Amino acid sequence: MSETPRAIELSLVLPAYEEAENLRMLLPKLREAAASLASSSEILVVDTETPHDDTPQVCQENGVRYIPRSGGSSYGDAIRTAVGNAAGRYVILMDADGSHDPGFLPQLWQFRDQYDLVIASRYVPGGKTDNPAILIVLSLVVNIVFRIVLNLNCHDVSNSFRLYHGDHFRALKLQSSNFEIVEEILIKLTPPDRPLRIKEVPFTFQKRWKGKTKRNLMAFALTYLATLYRLHRLKHAMKNA
Repeated sequence: MSETPRAIELSLVLPAYEEAENLRMLLPKLREAAASLASSSEILVVDTETPHDDTPQVCQENGVRYIPRSGGSSYGDAIRTAVGNAAGRYVILMDADGSHDPGFLPQLWQFRDQYDLVIASRYVPGGKTDNPAILIVLSLVVNIVFRIVLNLNCHDVSNSFRLYHGDHFRALKLQSSNFEIVEEILIKLTPPDRPLRIKEVPFTFQKRWKGKTKRNLMAFALTYLATLYRLHRLKHAMKNA
């Protein structure tokens, strides 16, 4: 008789886009952190559709799962690919550039059973970011406007460093192409009959270790209102469904 595979308690998921240099430093720290948190875990690196650097080799050297994105190479494609592949009872999403400190994982993990969603938050007392002032102001404005217009029950709506219940995460049907998918998740996670139970834990967002950011501020500014309008319509449609 074949042995039943052991259930995975924790999936750590990292969307990556030309992040081999950072992953080489980050993955050993993540493997150590995951082993200290959960009795069974997996680390998934969701790369571009075809590799742009030696990320596949870095993943192989560190014994983690390498997964090419399905459907395209946008950030939205990475998240949808993660939804279809993360098997853990709990799922933690984090950036692959070093801005999300692996040492913070225990602070998310400790609240996994009390809440539906745990967010590493820059915008609650004790939270902060190491980015330049212009980026801090832009991010803060975006978070305030999105939170008010979309009636979201948290202060940091755009940081992707979060812990989800695996069943909730795998049930998501997501449409966004780019980084606004982080806000779309908040809308679609909200149960129709009660508020989403959210815990925001104060967090320091660090500068990326190496390489350049993939977030294009000009492109974001040009699509900001259209994105907000589309998500507002989505929220309204869900409310009246």
